[in-house]
Amino acid sequence: MNRTLVLVGGGHAHLFAVRVLLQEKTDFHIILISPSRYQYYSGMFSGFAEGLYGEKDIRIDLKDLCERANVTFIQDQVVSFNPSVKNAQCGRGQSVSFDAISFDIGSESEISSSFQDYVIPIRPNYLFTVHIENIKRSPMPVVVGAGAAGVELALSMLAWRKKHAEQKNVTLITSSELLRSFGFLTSKKIQRIASLKSLHVIEGEKVTDITSSHVYTDKQNSLEHTGVLWLTGAKSFDLFEEADMTTDDSGFLLVNDYLQSPDCPFVFGAGDCVSIKTNRSLPKNGVYAVRQAPVLWGNIKKYLNERGMEVFKPQNKYVAILSTGNKEALFTYGRFSVHSRLAWKLKHLIDGKFIRKFK
Repeated sequence: MNRTLVLVGGGHAHLFAVRVLLQEKTDFHIILISPSRYQYYSGMFSGFAEGLYGEKDIRIDLKDLCERANVTFIQDQVVSFNPSVKNAQCGRGQSVSFDAISFDIGSESEISSSFQDYVIPIRPNYLFTVHIENIKRSPMPVVVGAGAAGVELALSMLAWRKKHAEQKNVTLITSSELLRSFGFLTSKKIQRIASLKSLHVIEGEKVTDITSSHVYTDKQNSLEHTGVLWLTGAKSFDLFEEADMTTDDSGFLLVNDYLQSPDCPFVFGAGDCVSIKTNRSLPKNGVYAVRQAPVLWGNIKKYLNERGMEVFKPQNKYVAILSTGNKEALFTYGRFSVHSRLAWKLKHLIDGKFIRKFK
């Protein structure tokens, strides 16, 4: 009997596996489960927010891709799984048995329960297009979070509003400095860029409360809003703790250097939903998920074929290109950064090449 591999989620690593299967034959029965037929590519979210791309440009049709790769696609959400009996339960009641299972489901936005009804999260990503279209058209949009996503989307929405909206105002609130994790010089550079582009930035203030009409900070600042895009912090789904899996302190699935659960060798994972035991501080971003993809797919096959596995070795530095609006971007590599139109063109080429792989 063929063994069954279940891929939960359509993230970067699982997309790689399914794409490989367009040319590669396997004797496994492979099932991909995702709550949406479409997987949206976050690297192009800023371009969509600015109006440079349409919805079809930034999404991958998982159902079509799976059909071409001879993978069974189930449009549903895994709400629980039981490693002791190797079974996953879907939200609509379907039960799926497996010999090996892999998770690439991303994370949830960490939002205080006291004001979660008044903010718009970026996750799950298949709701992004609707959310961003609504907030960028509202009179007084506010973005909370000064990481890469917060900076990109605030500047991209502002660029769109300069072309289409009567009011050009967008406010970005952060408890730290802009792009602090990119280093002091890059942080100062993006501050200057934001100022030149007339983005209203409030730094060093933590959001303490949000109502239907106002945002409040720990510096007694009160800011009126008509929509708050929340882009700070990530938390794990309850799925792994409820299954009694070994997790880190935040509930993310703990995996070893083979991207494999240390206590359940048939459970694998990649991307934002996992924490690597030997490198728990590794940033949760698409760059590492893409790098993990071939290692994950290779190790799953080797496990099912009872062969030795490969270690995932994250790189110390990586290229990140952040759109700043008006077809300009900030190219970064480690602590180095440069802002230009050429950087945006490079980002456009890279993102387009990535999405075309799955069309």
